Amino acid sequence: MWFARLDAGWLFGDISPEALTTLEAVPLLITSRDPRVLKRLYPETYEDEEQEREWRRNAGEELKHLFASREELVRGDLQRIREPLAGRGKVLLIPDPHASGWLAALNAARLALYALNDLEPGWMAGVERERMSPQQRTALARIRLLAELQSVLLGERTSPPEAPTADPEEDASGDD
Repeated sequence: MWFARLDAGWLFGDISPEALTTLEAVPLLITSRDPRVLKRLYPETYEDEEQEREWRRNAGEELKHLFASREELVRGDLQRIREPLAGRGKVLLIPDPHASGWLAALNAARLALYALNDLEPGWMAGVERERMSPQQRTALARIRLLAELQSVLLGERTSPPEAPTADPEEDASGDD
């Protein structure tokens, strides 16, 4: 996958089928109703039950609205993915006004993948990965891809992210 900075935003090209599958899952992941995902995306903030209820009553709906608007924004941009006339893979433009929504959605999707696949903190750091299932390896590779896209949108990357594979030793061996 390559990327380029344009006046209008960030252009990502040569998006592999695996990377496209990962990107297309972002809207579904951030709006998941799975209890594990909800616990990660809407964690408890107060030890006191009354304070927690009050916070959820006041902020809970706003958080749901924010995730829904991010889902809509990302889904809309994904619907505009195009196949170049003379090239491989697909091309995605993330307009500058959408970058912060994408950053938040990518982060939430990473949290959801972590929760849905019962990943462990050590695996994120490269420790004891031999205990991972193939599904967990794929999830870790996808988390790594989403993190790389985030770093591009933040202007932290100068070289293109690599497409995810099922081998997190290759895809997730760097620092997160």
